[in-house]
Amino acid sequence: MKGIIKIVAAKAFLLFSMIIGLCLASCEDLTDGNNAFKKKAHTTLLVYMVGQNDLSSYMEGNINNMIIGYGKTDTMANILIYQDISSSPTLYYLNKASGSAISKQTVRSYPDQLSVDPEVMKSVINNIFEMYPAEKYGIIFSSHADGSLFQPNIVQKRSFGVEEDSNKQVYGMNIQDINNALSDSPYLNFILFDACLMANVETAYELRERAHYLLAAPNSVPGEGFPYHRIMPDLLQMDERGLENVAEQYYDYFHSNSARWDDFVAISLTDLSKMDSLAEAVDSLCRVPAVQERIEALDNAGLQMYERTKELYDFGQWVDSVGCGHPQVAVVKEKLEEAVIYKEHSEYTMTDDWGNLLLPITDARFSGLNTFLPGKVDTTYDLLQHWYFTTLEWYRDAGLWRCLRYNEYEMLIQ
Repeated sequence: MKGIIKIVAAKAFLLFSMIIGLCLASCEDLTDGNNAFKKKAHTTLLVYMVGQNDLSSYMEGNINNMIIGYGKTDTMANILIYQDISSSPTLYYLNKASGSAISKQTVRSYPDQLSVDPEVMKSVINNIFEMYPAEKYGIIFSSHADGSLFQPNIVQKRSFGVEEDSNKQVYGMNIQDINNALSDSPYLNFILFDACLMANVETAYELRERAHYLLAAPNSVPGEGFPYHRIMPDLLQMDERGLENVAEQYYDYFHSNSARWDDFVAISLTDLSKMDSLAEAVDSLCRVPAVQERIEALDNAGLQMYERTKELYDFGQWVDSVGCGHPQVAVVKEKLEEAVIYKEHSEYTMTDDWGNLLLPITDARFSGLNTFLPGKVDTTYDLLQHWYFTTLEWYRDAGLWRCLRYNEYEMLIQ
């Protein structure tokens, strides 16, 4: 009898030890940066926040709103937030435990690093997607941005991101840098830019092989950013219908509120799989001699701007203005409508620091995407901007290299 008791006791002790071991292993998962909160999920959403700038307080609010919005859906997702608002970037996980409130859990803290360094971005993105595999993936890039424009200082080059170091030196990255940072990541269902001016034809073309959809604003985004407390349920669907709803809610949220100065919002959703066809159509248009001559003589002042001092104009109006009545214009506009599947705008495109609404816009001057139109080369900055544009894939594939106004840099160095 005692022998049986000893055997039973030994087995019970072994079982107890195994249970304790499993519990300890689970606890380790919550603190191990390589496995933290890892769950099987249908979707993985990464929010990449570059906020060592005046947007840091807004980004804290964005995370709180994401928690609220996530609580409005039964969808179980891996939601990771890489937030760089201090010298120690942090990765958070929105932990949605059954029957309890959603909590923001720290996965890991990073050493001081430049989050707009392409290699840093690539490493962070790849590591997160390896840790949290899913069937669908999406990325939100949050910071300041300048569309396809280039900053003259090589450190301050910027299509996306403003990050200050301890010496107040400002850093940023260009759209090729973002493209390269995504080169090893899974194909994304969408890229959302919570950043100004990124609904840009050059950006859309550069990123066409990285994601299915691009959701962005062709003009400025209010500092508050996207209304995540409203859009999270639709955003996590990661399909066309859900993303259209996100765009519609973004527009309605700012357009219908009581703050008059918020009435400068615009938004578009672009199917990036259609961008190759659009480039081919524009390339054919740019082969027409009369169109080349018209591009050379085109007055920027006659085109819809999206922000003062930024040489970004409405792409659809650009097509109409340079087309010279050629039949190929209709082909380009058809391909543009196939690519931009949702677009909406308010009465103005921007506001100044005093709340004055500027640059009125109409349906006839709104295609959902902006584009670069160079001015004359009068300064070193102008020359650098021309040079930078010649490095973009859109410049080559859309045939703009045939037009003197765009290839002036190449002509100068020959």
